Amino acid sequence: MEELKILIVEDDENKREDYSRFIKAYNLDNPDSRVLQEFGVNKEDAIQKLNNPENRFDGAIVDLDLTGSGGNDTSGNDVIKEIKDNLRFPTFVVTGTPQNLDPKLDARTSIFEVYERDSADLDVIFNKFKAIKNTGILNLLNRNGKIEDLIQNIFWNHLSTSLNNWILDKKRNPEEKEDSLLRYTILHMLEYLDEKNYHPSEFYITQPIKESIYTGDIVEYDGSRYIVLTPSCDIVVRDDGTRNTKQILFCRIIDLANEVKNFNSLKNSTGKSNDNRKRLNRYVGNKSAGNFHFIP
Repeated sequence: MEELKILIVEDDENKREDYSRFIKAYNLDNPDSRVLQEFGVNKEDAIQKLNNPENRFDGAIVDLDLTGSGGNDTSGNDVIKEIKDNLRFPTFVVTGTPQNLDPKLDARTSIFEVYERDSADLDVIFNKFKAIKNTGILNLLNRNGKIEDLIQNIFWNHLSTSLNNWILDKKRNPEEKEDSLLRYTILHMLEYLDEKNYHPSEFYITQPIKESIYTGDIVEYDGSRYIVLTPSCDIVVRDDGTRNTKQILFCRIIDLANEVKNFNSLKNSTGKSNDNRKRLNRYVGNKSAGNFHFIP
């Protein structure tokens, strides 16, 4: 049975009892999983529990007013900041004063959402916790997750045998060595992963991290998408901010729906012998005529 440990930061005792009753009923309705609750009754109590290395939370629900001041207190922002600065799990704000959320913290995504208390559907919220846990992301990135184990292994079993290559290097400065060691670590982590069952989203970085355009980037312009084909040696930005080239080569990406005949008639249940599916497979397998290359 899968367990989800949720920190609920709420100062109102009656509301804590409401959460407890809901979780008890939720566990009865969802026998394949079990929610374990832990309460933080104020800012200090919540942050202490977050900083306890023995605690491994799968999510948090945070109220903003944690002093019962009728909405004047905003100390829940400090709890949210602590999570965003130092921890990695979904956090949902459930409060009667959503307008008091610090704008610097208000970046709403699938792992950070804000709910008005009177209209919050706890079934929806806890189902989201469960769905996020089921992706495996918390096992990877949460405190003491799989990535921490991999880094520990790489440090003692790989870097320990090759670090002299960096120690004795007199050509690179400390910042360059650090970047090189980061690449080394990431490449070794990839070696530990199963090479089967790639997900198409693995190939893309969104939103952009680098400030400048580089080879292989995909950009949108005037309703179409383009991929950058200019070689890296020409497009790389020098220390003075210039490039070797004054022009960048873009190749327009053609949507499958616009190229593959009867594409919109295909469904998940379309049989392998279907001519339309065979035609699509030629494009996906890069076997189609017309010098196309499929991008997942």
